[in-house]
Amino acid sequence: MLKKAGHTLFIFIIIVLVSTPLVTYWREKPTLAVTIRTWSMTPLMTRGDMVFIWPTGEKTVFSEGNIIVFRSEKDGIRDWTMHRIVGGDSEQGFITRGDANEWTDQEGLGYPPVRPEWIAGVVPTVGPLPLKIPLLGYIPLLIEGNIKNPLLLPALLGILAAALVLDEIFKPKKKRRKEVWQKGQLYILAGLAFAILIGSLMLMGSLFLTFSYGVEKNAGVLMGSDVGILELGDSREQVLAELENEGAIPLYYYAVSRDPQVVLHQDWFYLSGGHSAQVMATVHGQKEGLYQANVKVGMFMPFLPPGIIRSLAVINFWLALVVVSLVPALPLFVLPYLEPRYRRRFVREVRKKGRGVCRYLPI
Repeated sequence: MLKKAGHTLFIFIIIVLVSTPLVTYWREKPTLAVTIRTWSMTPLMTRGDMVFIWPTGEKTVFSEGNIIVFRSEKDGIRDWTMHRIVGGDSEQGFITRGDANEWTDQEGLGYPPVRPEWIAGVVPTVGPLPLKIPLLGYIPLLIEGNIKNPLLLPALLGILAAALVLDEIFKPKKKRRKEVWQKGQLYILAGLAFAILIGSLMLMGSLFLTFSYGVEKNAGVLMGSDVGILELGDSREQVLAELENEGAIPLYYYAVSRDPQVVLHQDWFYLSGGHSAQVMATVHGQKEGLYQANVKVGMFMPFLPPGIIRSLAVINFWLALVVVSLVPALPLFVLPYLEPRYRRRFVREVRKKGRGVCRYLPI
């Protein structure tokens, strides 16, 4: 019973670790869980804790005492912050403070009152205690701090391989024969976890750029925009991002603009270690109005030839991300099928499932 509970807990932790960054980058806001990076909420929460959050919506009701996650770059709150509501309301904005801080964010940091639309999530609690997993957050913190270290991927793969090998070595031979099916499933699960981890690393290295601009009969300035307001029929060159590869592994970048008025000078970049490049575009003022342009710059590791990665990225960025992520995990997917007993069990399971499906098919 305890062993089964331990396996379930292990799988749950793996799912949290690999799914949180994926969903967070997909929604472009904290989702499912948040890693604490500071000590502003001690002793309740501290650096390295992984805290669960409920996503918020238009109908969410906030009250004093809620621990919330919020950000508003244009209003000076550049980083996602997890602090407690200590006053205010949804009309005038909320007053927030870290439990370990003497001053509120509005007094000490100069933040404006927090608007409901700035809030990404609320921390669920059991009584006064938040739902969290202590110390688990140090894993994503370690990965983020070494994202450009060329030894990161070999180290992660080595740890995974060592864990599987040690489990095989120290398990009795009789037990190994009996658990061949479970072992195969474990390898496949490990392969999926490694693929999702690779995908998360590539997402962390990708850029999702958003900028505002306007097109009118007369040129002007637009607050918070480097492009400003273009005169109708005019155009302007703009540097959108600086790409730099500080590691030893070559990286590929593919850029795509969703705005037909934003034309990229170059959409494909190959950067070997120590090299850099600029993502540049020309913004054309073809139609009057105010616009919010989105440019995606995807980073890909060299697990496939650049021509294949580019072809996949042209079709769809997420398709390329999934395929490139799965390639280094293929050995873990294939390894179980080298075991004859596993292959025989797999065939039996497929036939069994097939017979079950055929019962519901009209023949």
